[in-house]
Amino acid sequence: MARALRRVLYAVALTLALVASSDLICAGSHPAFASQGRNDPSEHRGYSLASISGNYAVVGTYSANLASVFGVLTFDGLGTLKGSATVNQPGPNGSRTIAKVTVAGTYSVERDGTGTMSVTVMLSNGTTSDVTEDFVITKAESRGGMLIATSIFDAQQQPSVLISGDVFVTHTYTRRPD
Repeated sequence: MARALRRVLYAVALTLALVASSDLICAGSHPAFASQGRNDPSEHRGYSLASISGNYAVVGTYSANLASVFGVLTFDGLGTLKGSATVNQPGPNGSRTIAKVTVAGTYSVERDGTGTMSVTVMLSNGTTSDVTEDFVITKAESRGGMLIATSIFDAQQQPSVLISGDVFVTHTYTRRPD
């Protein structure tokens, strides 16, 4: 009797497992459930200018760690940015020098989280240079139904305006707490 009961319980469990897995397969292919996947590209199409808003720490690298930059930028959520940074760069005879810069500019954001920044970099001696940076939002949080960027990565289109030569520049931005 116990053996027969075990067989019945096994058959019931197997049937339930098969029904559950077939429901998952059908639900996954049904159009009403298609947008519920965690990696569905449509989840990442709700970005706008307002997605980049607040204070962001920026850390940058110049070709093969030749130099580094760090600072703070403020994005207004409407397409304008400003801030300042410190650059640790090569100096004469193998030394290092520190350069302070300020930046101001504009940015645009596509619905997929990519965009561009057009930035004027001002050195402490008053000289300025314009650069364009292409970026992608790499992490975001949903706040009040809006995606807010918490991490951004960019690559500057032009070589460094601070270090001579064809020096490639990248930056990572991390949103700081309010």
